[in-house]
Amino acid sequence: MRPIAGTAALVALALLSACASRSDLTLQPADLSGIDVRRGPAPAYRNAISLAPVSVGRDTGTPWTARFGATQVQQALMETLLAARLGTAQSGHFRLDATLLTLERPYAGFAMTVTATVAYRLTDSQTGAVLYNQTITTIGSASLNDAITNENRLRIADERAVQANLRRLVEDLYGLPEPPRR
Repeated sequence: MRPIAGTAALVALALLSACASRSDLTLQPADLSGIDVRRGPAPAYRNAISLAPVSVGRDTGTPWTARFGATQVQQALMETLLAARLGTAQSGHFRLDATLLTLERPYAGFAMTVTATVAYRLTDSQTGAVLYNQTITTIGSASLNDAITNENRLRIADERAVQANLRRLVEDLYGLPEPPRR
């Protein structure tokens, strides 16, 4: 009987440690694998986009479920833009404004699916011309394989939804044509 109890205790400890390691995750930049970052965007946009402070809309969920705010989204977005050879830490030729409009979340479930909606606007910093103005909606999911508790599954689904949104933004910006010459 003792070997079974010992094994059960080890399994329980492993499950708890897996949950604990997931709870300290932060919002990471988007995974850009599969995107040809070497080819990159049109030459005018390379390392030329500065990021305005990210704002958060009023419908981003209840405070007890929100695990990241504008600061974390801004950091992940800036790191994504830098990795994609779009962003610059200095004042760039282009300015990207982003507003996290909604995070639609379930309250409970075995599989959590979150929908993130972010509005983006890219403008020419010198002329004020709007070159890109889109609202992107993406989903992120987490299952029992990702985390045992509803809270951790919800947080992971939140992160995946926002990361998918950032990835879609990069894909869209890579597809932009050269801006008109002044």
